[in-house]
Amino acid sequence: MTTADAETGRPRTTRVDCRPAGSRYLVFALDDDSPWYRDLLVSPQATLEIDGVPHAARAVLLEGGERGFTLHLLEVDAARGRAIADQLLVHHAELRKTLAAARAELDGAPVADRPDLRRELLGHCVTFCNDLSMHHLREDGAFTAIEKAHPGLAPALKRLRQEHETVSRALRDLDRLLRGEGTIERAALREEFERVVNGLEEHFAYEEANLLPALRGDGAS
Repeated sequence: MTTADAETGRPRTTRVDCRPAGSRYLVFALDDDSPWYRDLLVSPQATLEIDGVPHAARAVLLEGGERGFTLHLLEVDAARGRAIADQLLVHHAELRKTLAAARAELDGAPVADRPDLRRELLGHCVTFCNDLSMHHLREDGAFTAIEKAHPGLAPALKRLRQEHETVSRALRDLDRLLRGEGTIERAALREEFERVVNGLEEHFAYEEANLLPALRGDGAS
């Protein structure tokens, strides 16, 4: 099970024992200090990997004083599809905002006048990588339910899953460049940054063009 760290927001993956309960799962914590338990108290979204397949789940605290949650796997109906479409655009807007902040750093004063540029950009990169990693993990889980509701989207979802891996590698390359030793030429840094951004924009655009019509009910599925 992957949750969002309650303090940092970073993905936290934990092996847990889930008890099937109809179409749901029950999961219990040994104590109040179990990290994943604290995570779900703050943010009830989780991604379960069951037999190698990711599933998006919503955690509901058990009643009666039991220390655990009922995990409801995502099911996509018409109303849920519209909600997912709206939330997808919200997430993309937030991620684009972080990229714009990083671009503003690059477009600022000359590097010689800004000795902390690398640290500033790295801060944006770390924030963006954490946010994007959590976004993609949750998407991979949601894609399982979306494909079940809209089988015709299977080819697009397969491509999007593959692009998640490509984007992650590109971000790791940028991270290594920022964390490396020695000086960074602005032109080289700009080229690498734009390569990452262009790839992300293509990914976002493809996702929006292929998923939103079906999720909103105005396209074939």
